[in-house]
Amino acid sequence: MFCNFNCFLQEMLKDLNLGEMKCGLPVLAVSLALEGKASHREMTSKLLHDLCGTVLSIEDLADSFDKLLQELPELVLDTPKAPQLMGQFIASAVGDEILSKTYIESYKGTVDCEHARAALNRATILLTMSRRGRKIDSVWGAGGGQQPVKKLVKEIDMLLKEYVLSGDVSEAERCLQELEVPHFHHELVYEAVLMVLEASGDNTYKMMLQLFESLWKSGVITLDQMKRGFDRIYHEIPDINLDVPHAYSVLERFVEDGFKAGIISKQIRDQCPSRGRKRFVSEGDGGRLKFESY
Repeated sequence: MFCNFNCFLQEMLKDLNLGEMKCGLPVLAVSLALEGKASHREMTSKLLHDLCGTVLSIEDLADSFDKLLQELPELVLDTPKAPQLMGQFIASAVGDEILSKTYIESYKGTVDCEHARAALNRATILLTMSRRGRKIDSVWGAGGGQQPVKKLVKEIDMLLKEYVLSGDVSEAERCLQELEVPHFHHELVYEAVLMVLEASGDNTYKMMLQLFESLWKSGVITLDQMKRGFDRIYHEIPDINLDVPHAYSVLERFVEDGFKAGIISKQIRDQCPSRGRKRFVSEGDGGRLKFESY
């Protein structure tokens, strides 16, 4: 869909015959993207790549980035991270081969503006890390539903492991929101509960309850995403229990504690599977306990 839009935009811009005004297009696009999200900046980088060779030349883009570097003292007023983000745009353009590899070198010893120096230094570091200018997969990190599922799964797994080490709930919430994939938050629920089942001791158990409570109260995790995450765990619990013998009992306890804390709905609590243990009952059961064997 995004590719089709870029093709449509290319044809439209060709018809406009912008002439000397062409350089203003990347300047406007990047300036707007600086105020947006990571996914917006990623899409803008892709747009510049698609326009180069059709609407824009490498020289046009070089002139555009020259102007953007000159405007950094003004851009930084609205976007404090503008120099770092500009460096990422430059690194991405060089990596995509739509900006000359000598572009950064041409500025050596000639930059008086501290913001421009910061941008060029950032680009240099990123390109050095990407094996001397070979194509950079993504300088923006994971952002938006355009990212491959496997990559998002790894990002969420890393987020949870860092949270267990740091205990910083607000940082974990910020990192989750920066992924910009609210439709995929069920993965965090699934991975977090799985970590609880596989963990030894109560530290991870308590920390994940705390994380769920924060994400639930802030509205970052919705009822639908919470349910989908637990449904996946419920479906896989027989297999999980083969490797984690106490998985059923830990899951029941976690679900019950989550329900008492107001994090987990009654429906999710009542659907929790059991193996030869007392099932939690709904209010309509008259207070009787159910026993089931699998």
